[in-house]
Amino acid sequence: MERTIDIENSRDELNEWVRKSVELFESSQYLDKIAEVYPLQTAHPERLEDGLRRRIISAHQGRRTNELIEILINEVKFPYDEPIWYLFKNIQGCLENNPNQIQRIADSLYAMTAEETVVRLESAPKLNTQMGPMFTNWLRAEFNLLDIDDFRNSTKGIFILNASEGEALNFVRNGLHQDLDKRPDLLAKVDETYVIGEAKWIGSPGGNQNKQVVEVINLCKKQRGNVIRVGIIDGFPWAIYKTNGTIINDKTCVMVQECEYDILSALLLREYLEAFLTV
Repeated sequence: MERTIDIENSRDELNEWVRKSVELFESSQYLDKIAEVYPLQTAHPERLEDGLRRRIISAHQGRRTNELIEILINEVKFPYDEPIWYLFKNIQGCLENNPNQIQRIADSLYAMTAEETVVRLESAPKLNTQMGPMFTNWLRAEFNLLDIDDFRNSTKGIFILNASEGEALNFVRNGLHQDLDKRPDLLAKVDETYVIGEAKWIGSPGGNQNKQVVEVINLCKKQRGNVIRVGIIDGFPWAIYKTNGTIINDKTCVMVQECEYDILSALLLREYLEAFLTV
């Protein structure tokens, strides 16, 4: 994506909070610090029980497709990213009525060795599937919480709403008159100013990651009334240089870095909220 701002020489053209986030990423132990917000655990392989391991290898080596598929149906994951495996596992009739797809999947499995199939089943799980709850847990530990009545009536200090999904969404829609489909990740009050925001961890470039960035930007641009909207993004979008020193022009980065709205790292959230405190 073509840049319209010279990211090396004209950073004063960036949104203030975007600039601070880029500089934070560049000049500090950013990934170590952001682990306070997104505390990733060490990934450990999940060993199969010895008997199950032997059954998989035996069925694979013997090309006993029906037996192999039946064994794998009962496992939590599949050896590779198979688009229709969920349907086979969970939807009535799919497994029985589609022999051509079963054969296609079997051919994919037999393209691997039996040992490789087992190793893939035992591989460590992905760690980025629960990033949203991590942000929420950090938010609740980092800031003071108030139940909805006290939150509504508070006039001094920084507080986070402590409420159920339904109660919070009802407050956002009917109390704050914001047209949201779901509860925002951030629902804060600073003195008498309300601040809502969406938080995303973006670990790499790509289509789905771009959609998440667009979701955050759309939240920010649809400002309504006196409620402040902010995007909270962490990870890849704050990067400027590749390992070879060339500038990253990936759409994910450029969209965030050249956004005119307030988008910032979670590490700057307290500073951002404190800016709304009145003397």
